[in-house]
Amino acid sequence: MKLPRGTEWMAHCLVALSACEDIGPLAKHTLAEMFDIPDAYLSKQLQQLVRAGIIRSSAGNRGGYFLARPASTVTLLDVIKTVQGDAPLFVCEEVRCRGIFTDDADAIRETGPCGIHHAMVEAENRWRDSLATVTVEALTQQIGEQGVTRMRDFARAQRAHQ
Repeated sequence: MKLPRGTEWMAHCLVALSACEDIGPLAKHTLAEMFDIPDAYLSKQLQQLVRAGIIRSSAGNRGGYFLARPASTVTLLDVIKTVQGDAPLFVCEEVRCRGIFTDDADAIRETGPCGIHHAMVEAENRWRDSLATVTVEALTQQIGEQGVTRMRDFARAQRAHQ
C-alpha cells in the first residue's frame, strides 16, 4: 500500500496550523514555503481538508487557513479519510472462485469470506484504529518547543509581509 504524497503534506500542514493557531490564519504560500511543497498542488490538498471540515479558510489580505476543530479532535485517520474516503483498501475479487475453481464457485462462496479476506480486513481495521488515536495535538507536541517556535517565527515573519 502506498499513500499519496499529499497525505504527509496534509498532516504537516495541520501540525503547522495547530502550532500557529494563535497567530491567525496561515496563507497557502506560507504553508507551501514552510515545507517546500508545490503551491499549486498544496491548493488541492487544502481544499480537500476544507471540504472535509477539518480546516476553514478566510478571505482577504490577512486571510488563509486555520483549524476548524480543536487539534485534539483531528486525527491521522481524518487525513486518510480525506485522501481516500471510507473505501476499504482491500477489495476482495473472489479469485478463489475463478480458473480451476469456476465449477465450484457457488459452493465456495457459500462458505463465506476466505482467510485472506479476513486477514486483510483485520489488518486494515487495526491500522485505522491506530491512526484514530494519533491526534494533530499530539503530533504538534512531538515536534517539541524548538519546532513549534520555528514554525511560529516563520509564520509571523510571513504575516508581517502580507
